[in-house]
Amino acid sequence: MKKIALLILFCIMLPACQELDGLLNPNNSVYIIPEADDTRMVVLNTNTHVYHDTKCKIAKSCSKNCIMTTKSDAKLKGATPCQKCNGGNK
Repeated sequence: MKKIALLILFCIMLPACQELDGLLNPNNSVYIIPEADDTRMVVLNTNTHVYHDTKCKIAKSCSKNCIMTTKSDAKLKGATPCQKCNGGNK
């Protein structure tokens, strides 16, 4: 009996939740919540599309085509982590 009551309640609440989501998110865009580690600063080589930890030897010697950015921004740009430092991943 409890299962049926919960199922009925779920069916009643589902459209209300979807309508609320439409109000809060009118563009129906996807929310991406970055991991805490993704807010760390990395060095992105805009030529090779590889990002490095700021302490990486390669990043320190990079003077051309390198910018400081967040790891999440580097990932959004399609960059991959450095094979040596793993882009600051643990």
